[in-house]
Amino acid sequence: MSSITGSVGRGGVNRLQDVKTVQTLLNNHRKLPLTNLYVNGQADPSTIQAIEEFQRRVVKMSVVDGRVDPAGATLRALNSTSFPNSPNGQATVVYKDSLSSSERIVDQYSFGVIKMVMQNAGCSKGVISSTIRTPEEQVDIMYKNAKASLAGQYDLYGSNGDLVLKIYENHKQKPETEVKNLMVAKVKELLQNDQRVSLHVTTPEKYKLKNIIDVGVNSTQSAAGASFNKAAITEAFKKAEKDGFISKFIDETNKSNNCWHVEIVPNAKPLPH
Repeated sequence: MSSITGSVGRGGVNRLQDVKTVQTLLNNHRKLPLTNLYVNGQADPSTIQAIEEFQRRVVKMSVVDGRVDPAGATLRALNSTSFPNSPNGQATVVYKDSLSSSERIVDQYSFGVIKMVMQNAGCSKGVISSTIRTPEEQVDIMYKNAKASLAGQYDLYGSNGDLVLKIYENHKQKPETEVKNLMVAKVKELLQNDQRVSLHVTTPEKYKLKNIIDVGVNSTQSAAGASFNKAAITEAFKKAEKDGFISKFIDETNKSNNCWHVEIVPNAKPLPH
């Protein structure tokens, strides 16, 4: 049973540890796939919105206030519907710690789909390792991986990516910063012509229409522990695609990026309860 020392949310005291407690409870509730918050101890708009949604859909409050009080109905409901580290077959999904706030823009529907996949695979926790990327972030990944295995990168990307990799190949003896700048320029040039090196490289507006997500193998295995089963997760992703929850699934677990790549159109199909 989790407790807080002061109110959290709109107009609350919002002590750092109390806010983290509420954010964790919201992330771990077993009733509905409402949200997945960044546990930062800040009562930000996303946290308040999540509290209101929980109050509306789980506590069934006719008038929500966006606040969790130490002895209030919202905290009691959070404690009764939350679970630590996914017992009873429940699953959680989190962002990889290294993802910045600008990369934590996955739609809550997509979180629900991935939670469903993990639960169907008997996996306690899934970790989103990549979402939207800037050209600079994309080039950082491509440069690092090309340095390790250029052939592997050519195998991973399509024709647009090959143009960027060719720049690396032709200039790799130059200083890293200079090579990366040339690669970034090519990525941006392609984007201007609506040619994408990777589906991850897009605008936030376009990302909202289709979430491009990598679920990391290593990070998920580390988080899920004994419940991790790569083959079972792969099959669960395939089934979710077949059932229409995922618009496209690519098994990249045997490639250099070592992940499950999924593309999800938010609210494409109602999630099962």
